[in-house]
Amino acid sequence: MTVQRRITTNFQRTIFKNPSGFTLIELLIFITILALLFLVSALFAPTYLKKARDAKRKADLEKIKVTLYDYYFDENCFPKTLPGCNEGFSADGTVYFNNFPCDPKGNGYGYQVEEEDCSQWFKILANLENIQDTDIDKVGCRHGCGPRCEYNYGLSSTNIRLNSGCVVYYACSPSRQCLEYEDPWKSDCPRVFENDPTCNDNICESGTKKDVLCHDESGKHIPEEKPEEKPKEPGGEKSPKK
Repeated sequence: MTVQRRITTNFQRTIFKNPSGFTLIELLIFITILALLFLVSALFAPTYLKKARDAKRKADLEKIKVTLYDYYFDENCFPKTLPGCNEGFSADGTVYFNNFPCDPKGNGYGYQVEEEDCSQWFKILANLENIQDTDIDKVGCRHGCGPRCEYNYGLSSTNIRLNSGCVVYYACSPSRQCLEYEDPWKSDCPRVFENDPTCNDNICESGTKKDVLCHDESGKHIPEEKPEEKPKEPGGEKSPKK
């Protein structure tokens, strides 16, 4: 009996243990854990990478904003253009950047200034990859920012709205009409609706005065008047004399 037990024990060790000392069950558990880790990393790694790149974009734009104000204090204007990626940025002997930052994917950031020779405002723009980022709403770029409304994030000088030209504001006038406002905050409007000409399905008619109605219409949008066309002379254009 003793010899048979020893043979059985040796046989079991041979079957269930590999030369390194791990049992087959331990190996299966180890492989399962590795497979789960690989699956989790494959699912969540892209999201973490997007957020990391977005964090760099935000940090870059903050640095550029500070530098643009430094430039303005020296030159009394904001620069017309920005340097390319990793290029130097200087003026009149003052070095503002040795290596100008660029988007993590290698592209330059968007930049917009007024068309005057001496621009008094600026916008620096980027596209965040995580479109669920609440900062997109905080800066007002959910409906787009930039010259063609193609960016969803950015920073600007304090004298211009970042999303100007991309968002149409509507608010409830004192007469309970949903009107387009150029500057609803000037009229002390308690609620502002972006790109919504119905004002949330005519809440102006049902809401209370305190909650929805603007104080006045001073910030209301006034359409530009088109120049009147001069009436044509009777008989149409005169044919040139031969």
